[in-house]
Amino acid sequence: MIRNSKTFIIGLVLMISFCGVFAYIMSPSFEGGRNGLQYSDDMFNSLSKGSAYFIGEEKRKAEKQVGSSIDVTIKASDKAEAEKWGKLFSIASASVMIDAEKVSIKGDLGKMMTATLDDSDAMYNNNSAKLKNKYGYEARETMYAWYSAFKKVDTELKNQKKFKESGAIGSFMKKAVEPSYNYYNIEIKYVRDNVGTVVFMLVFYVVYTLWYGFAIYYLFDGLGISVTKAAKKSEA
Repeated sequence: MIRNSKTFIIGLVLMISFCGVFAYIMSPSFEGGRNGLQYSDDMFNSLSKGSAYFIGEEKRKAEKQVGSSIDVTIKASDKAEAEKWGKLFSIASASVMIDAEKVSIKGDLGKMMTATLDDSDAMYNNNSAKLKNKYGYEARETMYAWYSAFKKVDTELKNQKKFKESGAIGSFMKKAVEPSYNYYNIEIKYVRDNVGTVVFMLVFYVVYTLWYGFAIYYLFDGLGISVTKAAKKSEA
């Protein structure tokens, strides 16, 4: 039963308009036939990618590892993976020997890291053709191979107590290899170039949340529904 028609009508108008805007947001009315949620998600992913580029910094660190020799043997899950690892490290100027699933790698860690960082840079910039031409593998396949192989190398170096080299691998894996894989095929955008859009989206999120809240508040007020704090019973 409506107790206050004025506030009920206000709440009803707010709720209907809220639902209308929501219907528009969920429709494929945005760039590329996306809905509003997809558009905003892609936008923030692109902005995030624009602020997560550390490959240049990691290349400078890799240069300090040039001349640092490693000699490790790692085990792949099968022979096909072992051959893939061997191909990558061979092209990165390492000496490689493959025995079934075992891959022995010997060479300059700095040169291996630099080669991997060059591939990470290509993938980060969505240049899959460069990796395909270089190795014959798809971009994601190539970077996953680098990642899985270096995880094994990292473990072996720790067993050899080469913690400095292990730390260098850990850093470039986290700041270069993983981001290049995760952000592959996402367009790079920078906040400085999209200030207006970012501000609008953040302000709209706040306003839209309050919009719904006030709609509920006025509807309940119009129906005479309110929440009050129950009084404490006096002690006998």
